Amino acid sequence: MLEFCKGIGVKTLDQVLLEEGGHLFCSVIRTKPCPELYEQPRVSLSCEPYEGSTFQVRLELTTSRISSDTLHAKIAQGGEFAVIAQFIELDGDCLIFAPLIIGFPYMGDTDTGELAWIRYSDHYNLHVEDFDEFSKVKDFELPPSFDDMKQIKESVFKQALGKILSESTTKDWGGETSDFLTSHLHVKGERVAGAFLLKGPAKFSPMTVKHLGKNGDQIVRLSQEPADILIVQHCHDITSAVIQTLKVFATQPYNPRYYCLIDGRESLRILEAYNLKEWAINESKKV
Repeated sequence: MLEFCKGIGVKTLDQVLLEEGGHLFCSVIRTKPCPELYEQPRVSLSCEPYEGSTFQVRLELTTSRISSDTLHAKIAQGGEFAVIAQFIELDGDCLIFAPLIIGFPYMGDTDTGELAWIRYSDHYNLHVEDFDEFSKVKDFELPPSFDDMKQIKESVFKQALGKILSESTTKDWGGETSDFLTSHLHVKGERVAGAFLLKGPAKFSPMTVKHLGKNGDQIVRLSQEPADILIVQHCHDITSAVIQTLKVFATQPYNPRYYCLIDGRESLRILEAYNLKEWAINESKKV
């Protein structure tokens, strides 16, 4: 089924909501508790709302088709599930889907079939120090504040990345799907391609979905890059809504990729580790 979704390019639920189109979705979603699952032959599962959309989402399912007692209990409690679902109808501002497959979003051993003790989406989460090119940050404490990032322009931070990776950088333009695309990253010695979405101090505040274009469409465009890792960097804090959105787009079940979040303090840590902070501050004054 995942190969089918990959073949026809089925969207994530977030993408369906952002683009307001699509009859199928394939993604990891969160549902609210549904205790009536034990009493009714058919129930509606309400999905957690997505910050960038005004639509509500419900999953309509027949309880007798839930074959596992454990899954039955977990759906009743609510939580995170991997789902492939088909659109049925629009009821006011609520999109109603019928799940074709629903299960737990956990990693499994391909040889034994046993579940690993790690959630599917968490497996793909990388941190700055996981990249060989940024390994020097391990010797530096996380700065207590990101205030210095207010002085560093987005374009200058991109140049700093170029210096660290010994790679040239280009000026931004309106049609780009990412701010910086590189094939010169390594994770545990393995070469990978990374696509960066960078946000400077033009709006020096915690990153929300509103920072990412209309309804967060910059995340959608970032996910279209042919990259192994999707990276979002911001000069300030990054809110949970952005983290969840990036996670969903990166870990699409039929095309899972790694993802990384670099907030203001991590950004400053990178610059300090590579002796580029003062250069970046001075260079930003020229821009």
